[in-house]
Amino acid sequence: MTENSSSFKRGLDSGPDTERTMFFSDAVFAIAMTLLAVDIKAPDVPPDQLGQAILEQRPEFFAYALSFAVAGAYWLSHHRLFRLLKGFTGGLQRLNLLLLFFVALLAYATDMLALHDDTSLGVVIYAAALGLIGSVNTLMWSYCRRHGLFRDDVNPGLLQYARVRAPITPAVFILSIPIAFVSPSAAEYSWLSILVINLGLRLVGSRRRNAAGGA
Repeated sequence: MTENSSSFKRGLDSGPDTERTMFFSDAVFAIAMTLLAVDIKAPDVPPDQLGQAILEQRPEFFAYALSFAVAGAYWLSHHRLFRLLKGFTGGLQRLNLLLLFFVALLAYATDMLALHDDTSLGVVIYAAALGLIGSVNTLMWSYCRRHGLFRDDVNPGLLQYARVRAPITPAVFILSIPIAFVSPSAAEYSWLSILVINLGLRLVGSRRRNAAGGA
């Protein structure tokens, strides 16, 4: 009886169709990214003070642009992942819900950075939120690899590349947390290393492909 129950549960929690999960996830990402702009209000000031008022909103626009770029990168990674799968399991669905749980908090974290970027706590909350989203995203890639959920025709080199690249962004955000307690601005500058590291990986990958082609 127990064995049959487990079999039925697996049958209900897993399957080959990932479209509903993709549609639902896309909707959550879209709403979360839209809310980033909703919180930026047009200044209600006299015309002669408008320029100065807009300049004072620089932290808000910076936080919006950064969050949109990082969330967009996470969405692209999520989209690529599900395009490569041949099915899903209950474990993957639960990880996906955990990812969306943190994605839904993105607007709050962005507000914290926009309004309190000069405080350690404001930067820590933002870095933790972005780091948690990326960490769960990385876990999803790892889970799918361990449970054989990738299609048989997927290039192993592609999975290896994703395995190396996926942890970079969350690692940088999480490692910036202790820096924020010393200097919030230094923690923010440390996020630029994401661009540098990813550029380095692309250059290394390009050189390897060129070397392989030459050989």
